[in-house]
Amino acid sequence: MKKVGIICEYNPLHNGHVYHYNQVRSLSNADLIILSLSSSFCQRGDLSIIDKFTKTQLALTMGVDIVIENPTIFSIQEASKFAYFHVLNLVRADVDEIWIGSEQANDKLYERYLNLIESDTFKNKQKEYLLKGYSLKLSFTKTLFDFGIKNLKSNDMLGVFYYKALKELNPSIKLKTIKRENSNYNETEFNKTIFQSATAIRNNIFKAKSYVPSYTYDKLKDCLDEDKLFPFIKYNVLINNHLFNLLETSEGIENRLKLISNAKNFKEALEFLSTKRYSISKIKRLLINVLIDLTKDEFHECELNYNYIRILGFNTKGQKFLKTLKEKTKIVTNIKEGMNISLDIELKISKILDLIYHKDLLKKEQKGPIIK
Repeated sequence: MKKVGIICEYNPLHNGHVYHYNQVRSLSNADLIILSLSSSFCQRGDLSIIDKFTKTQLALTMGVDIVIENPTIFSIQEASKFAYFHVLNLVRADVDEIWIGSEQANDKLYERYLNLIESDTFKNKQKEYLLKGYSLKLSFTKTLFDFGIKNLKSNDMLGVFYYKALKELNPSIKLKTIKRENSNYNETEFNKTIFQSATAIRNNIFKAKSYVPSYTYDKLKDCLDEDKLFPFIKYNVLINNHLFNLLETSEGIENRLKLISNAKNFKEALEFLSTKRYSISKIKRLLINVLIDLTKDEFHECELNYNYIRILGFNTKGQKFLKTLKEKTKIVTNIKEGMNISLDIELKISKILDLIYHKDLLKKEQKGPIIK
């Protein structure tokens, strides 16, 4: 049986994701497709506008056989850690290949790029930009430019880190690419094709019918409004006495957080808080950590104790495979408090989101996997 892994956030699932899935299914000759899915929040600090259980249903409807949760605490990390834990999930799921979306669709490039960014020459140059006050991401991008790499876009950047994670975890698993069609991740408005970025869709939800499958569009009318998080974040900033120990805090950024008291909404807060040193993505991740009260110590504890994969959903074919997989991998389906710190954080997040959005997410957390 050939098992293929894919990694996605599905915020929301759109035509480009369906194209990627169909291409993977066709080109890989996979018998089983296993998805590692970002949880309630995504890598750039965005709230998933469709909750993770509904995202699981959509993925199963599209044809995915098994959905694994990438816990929130790992989903809201900078690119290298984000990639590492998604790959770890798929390694534990015993996949033979991982297929990713790519701007250049040249998986041979990743080894060359990785050798460059791990070289002392590259690291020293990047350090110069950091000392000048640029953010980690911008310092990295500027250093790439200095070495003549001007076309490494979001998905290929992640591809380098997926490749690195595979080298560390299981080099026998192959990394394969599907060319991304017509849109860039950061496009904020619609282009003239059927393929749009998730960002553009989130910005134009009520005009998105042509750009998402019908089963996604049916869920968009009830999506989660990120702005509703803001009063709770603002309150937590004002009362929290240990901001300095939150995940993503560094170099006194906790003092800058106090500026949030002057902001009227989420967008305004990002404008107040972001600088050339602190990118908008970093600030958004930090604000989510404020909301959930995630500390550096908790992250390290999660890293040390993450010894399972949690299954959010499966179909009949996936269920059959899971019965054999459990002989070599710890599989979690039904959860309750005290099982693992990462799971406790998921339960806490669902309690917080239920307080704001009234979605009964906590009940769904404890109900067990979705079966199609």
